Amino acid sequence: MKALKTIVVAVSAVTVLGVAAGCGGAGDSGATSAPAPGGAATAAPEVTPADPKEAFLQAFTAVKAGHYAYTVSVDGTEASGVVYAPGKSSSNSTSGELEGTKFSTDMVYVDGKAYAKMDFGSGNSGLGIDPDAWYEMDLSVAKQLDYSFEQQAPLQPAFETSIASVERDGDAAFTGVFDFAAASEGSPNAQTATLLKAIGDAAKTATFAAELDGAGNVSELVLTIAKTDKTPEIKQSLTFSEFGTAKAPEVPANVQPAPASLNNIYK
Repeated sequence: MKALKTIVVAVSAVTVLGVAAGCGGAGDSGATSAPAPGGAATAAPEVTPADPKEAFLQAFTAVKAGHYAYTVSVDGTEASGVVYAPGKSSSNSTSGELEGTKFSTDMVYVDGKAYAKMDFGSGNSGLGIDPDAWYEMDLSVAKQLDYSFEQQAPLQPAFETSIASVERDGDAAFTGVFDFAAASEGSPNAQTATLLKAIGDAAKTATFAAELDGAGNVSELVLTIAKTDKTPEIKQSLTFSEFGTAKAPEVPANVQPAPASLNNIYK
């Protein structure tokens, strides 16, 4: 299932930063920040720091609070979901086509457990899965999905350490460079290892552009990773919305254990 492995690589740059689905390895560290009260939108502080990096980080105040909706777009693959720190839960729905394989995946994470509903078209029979069924993943095997909200903040410490440079682009935008190799130092996890193995030195010079909403919160973040011998250019667009108001994900009904074949995709 080469196409499915490609999906994992493509989203790793996002999960390393911890800005989508609150996902990271269980080995990630960092004190969990206080979530925004349910139903209360979170705004960035009114006073904007003069330093571009500090101002850029301040724009992620509402993201760091851990209650928002997001979308991710990368090379024809679309995803959307919710991060809900008050209930230590998150969700993600992804669909697209890679190497001629159409797929859709729905993931729900609650209290350190991962639930999946997946449709890989002609690949379903080989995996022995029902595209309409919800499965609980065995995280001792599916380590790339390993998830524990207690052990991580919605915005990873790696996010700040990975910022190699940042500049203002007008009053409500920034541009800069992420160094994912730097992000891995002192905070190793499965997502970072996957990304670094796939793209090598290109991990040190991932460019970004960010836009802010009217409240000073980041509303869009576009990452670009240069082409390598192993991977094409990767461009990822993220959006953030519904700060403090996004509906909390819940454990699906009628869950069954995931077959070994499905767990093994995410070893």
